[in-house]
Amino acid sequence: MTSSPTAELDSAIAVLQEGVTFAPPLTALNLIDSFQQQVQNLGNSEVASNLSALKQLLTSGSATGADIGQVLVQLSSQTTSAAESADPDISSKLQQLAQLLSEVGNSLS
Repeated sequence: MTSSPTAELDSAIAVLQEGVTFAPPLTALNLIDSFQQQVQNLGNSEVASNLSALKQLLTSGSATGADIGQVLVQLSSQTTSAAESADPDISSKLQQLAQLLSEVGNSLS
C-alpha cells in the first residue's frame, strides 16, 4: 500500500526539519524513491532526473556537501514551481518543502 502524497510530504518535511545529517540513510533513500516514482507518474522528468542525481550522490560515497547542496537548491526551485499549480491542500506543503530544500541546500553549498 502506498501512502498519500500529503503523508509523503509530511515525512520529507519532518526529515528536513530534523536535519539531514540525522536522517537514517535508508529513510532518505526511501523518500527519494517514493517521490521519484510519483513525479515520473506525473510526467515531470526534470524533477525525476534531479531526484535520481541526488540518490546517486548520496550512495556514491564521494559526493561533497556542495554537490548535494546544488541538487537540493535545484529541487527547491522545481518544487516552488510545482506548488504554484498544485491543489491548494498540497500547495502549502510543497512551498514548505521547497523552503526547507533551499535552506538545507544553501547551507551545504
